Amino acid sequence: MAWYGNRRSGQPRVGARAVVVGLGIAMVGVLAIQTSSTVRSGIDASRRSMDGTTASLAGFASGLAGWSFGFGRSQEDEARILELEAQVRDLHRWKDLAETMALRMERYESLLDIVGETQGQSVTARIVAEENGPFAASKIANAGSSNGVREGFAAVNEYGLVGRVVRVGEYTSRVLLLTDFASRIPVMGTKSGDRALLVGDNGTGARLVEPETPDQIIAGEVWVTSGDDGKMPLGVRVGTARKVGDEWRLDLALDAGPIDFVRLVPPPDFASPDLVPPLGAVQENNDSTLRTVSAAPAAPAAPPATGAAPANGARPPAAPAANAPRPAATTGQGGAQ
Repeated sequence: MAWYGNRRSGQPRVGARAVVVGLGIAMVGVLAIQTSSTVRSGIDASRRSMDGTTASLAGFASGLAGWSFGFGRSQEDEARILELEAQVRDLHRWKDLAETMALRMERYESLLDIVGETQGQSVTARIVAEENGPFAASKIANAGSSNGVREGFAAVNEYGLVGRVVRVGEYTSRVLLLTDFASRIPVMGTKSGDRALLVGDNGTGARLVEPETPDQIIAGEVWVTSGDDGKMPLGVRVGTARKVGDEWRLDLALDAGPIDFVRLVPPPDFASPDLVPPLGAVQENNDSTLRTVSAAPAAPAAPPATGAAPANGARPPAAPAANAPRPAATTGQGGAQ
């Protein structure tokens, strides 16, 4: 008989049988414990306790995460968030209303055949501060005559009117801000309809000078350009009205944020009737003016002197005969001819 280690072949494996029997008894015991009501009640109590502890830990972790990402939001922050959400809803409503009104205005203008204002091509430029300049509040834009910029162009950014171009070079131009004392811009209120002149205070702000009806001005109303001078586009936002003492001032829109880029907008075309040539002889504007048509109608050429031969060899017109009949003169309505 062969030997395998310490066991002789053919003998029963006592250890393996003992392990199998033990596993079976353990499984039966586990099933008996789970089916027992007493054991189950004890396990449920422990499970509920562990569930409560886990929920508390989860709430603490979520609160800690919210504090870390929201930097400990307080009640004021929550109120501010609710206020901003309400403003966003109002802005959406006003946006829809503005689009509807714009479409309606286009239809009205088409029906009434309203003549629109001629507007040229605008130029977008970056502006920087100017040191030791001739004005108290001015900036330099990196666009000049080579880009189509001319004196009198309005400088507008995303907040509203910034100023106007007062000097143009080949590649740069000087923008006079609204806060400079030399700035004079005609403006009007959007609610009161009052018109006034906006004058700068040497870099500190701007005030309304000589309003037509100061008693009708409403505090906080938006003021825009009136375009009464014909050199500034109509309806560009300037600021909101605020009364200081006995005078009205404007909280300028240009102070709402940093001024980096501006759009240089040409003025509307309101040429003098004396400078407009007759129909069919419209001439384009030159660089020394802002008008679309600026050349005066050419004077008729003087007739050649009697007896002088024309330059091109053509014969001069023949003089009327002495006995040619003259046209009858009209003396008036119902009179003899």
